[in-house]
Amino acid sequence: MTTSASSEPYAPGPLLQGIDSPADVRKLADEDLEPLASEIRNTLITSLSRTGGHLGPNLGVVELSIALHRVFHTPKDKIVFDVAHQGYVHKMLTGRAKQIDTIRTYKGLNGFLLRTESEHDAYGAGHAGTALSAALGMAAARDLAGHDNHVIAVAGDAAFTCGPTLEALNNIAETTRRFIVVLNDNEWSIDKNVGAIARYFNDLQTHHTFSAVRAKAAEFVEKVAGKAARTLAHKVEEGAKNLLFPNVLFEKFGLRYFGPIDGHDLPLLVRTFEHLKTLHEPVVLHIITEKGRGYQPAIDNPGKFHGLGTYQINDGSTGSSPTPTC
Repeated sequence: MTTSASSEPYAPGPLLQGIDSPADVRKLADEDLEPLASEIRNTLITSLSRTGGHLGPNLGVVELSIALHRVFHTPKDKIVFDVAHQGYVHKMLTGRAKQIDTIRTYKGLNGFLLRTESEHDAYGAGHAGTALSAALGMAAARDLAGHDNHVIAVAGDAAFTCGPTLEALNNIAETTRRFIVVLNDNEWSIDKNVGAIARYFNDLQTHHTFSAVRAKAAEFVEKVAGKAARTLAHKVEEGAKNLLFPNVLFEKFGLRYFGPIDGHDLPLLVRTFEHLKTLHEPVVLHIITEKGRGYQPAIDNPGKFHGLGTYQINDGSTGSSPTPTC
């Protein structure tokens, strides 16, 4: 991998080069999925160092995007991404990997999803909070037409503080019986979330019982050094969140809740989506992801790497390129 921007075109890895449509993702052997995820991350880090773009959000949804296209069949099935700035991986898995280094350039790929760019882009938007409403409209139209395709809305935790999202939640169970919401919870958004829903999600971190368990986990880590101890402490923390009350909000709206699960565990994601697609009820799948996963500068500085101009791969340092707006 190079350490700075280059004029030479970047060639994706061999697995990614063989992806001309989502059908190719479904043809891969199970053991090829993790290497594909690594190739996608390398391609994102290298290509966006030259063009700029929304690096952090896309590094966090690599496994999710692979699992969605492994299980569902776009364009028949509709996948609606909230904001769509995390749609670069989706673009790469729908025949645009070889053009990803043109993203946000003149006559290159659009920085968001665009219906005129690909039949696999079910909806185009540039603002948070629209995915559930748009997807609900697609599900309602599907039901009226008597079709049987799946509709999946992928939204971050920040989207659930937006009015259109809450309006959609209030109507999903009354409108359709087949609808999947993926709550991508990376515990971070570009602005501070406000309001009752934001406080609800924050309660998962601040509830006194959860805090006590986390303190015990931290104490354990201090006594037992090493990766295994840190991993165990993290599992204790996530278990505490799961035992509190994350399902209450969604089930009050009539959506069956699943999770939270590890959003970077590809086999688990695939198995879960295979199960969810058999259900005839609206569901929410809550996944926990890490923004910037696989690139330490993006993990250390999620605000900067949410969207940025060109950068040096070795340390993430940036020049004077403008922050992306498209």
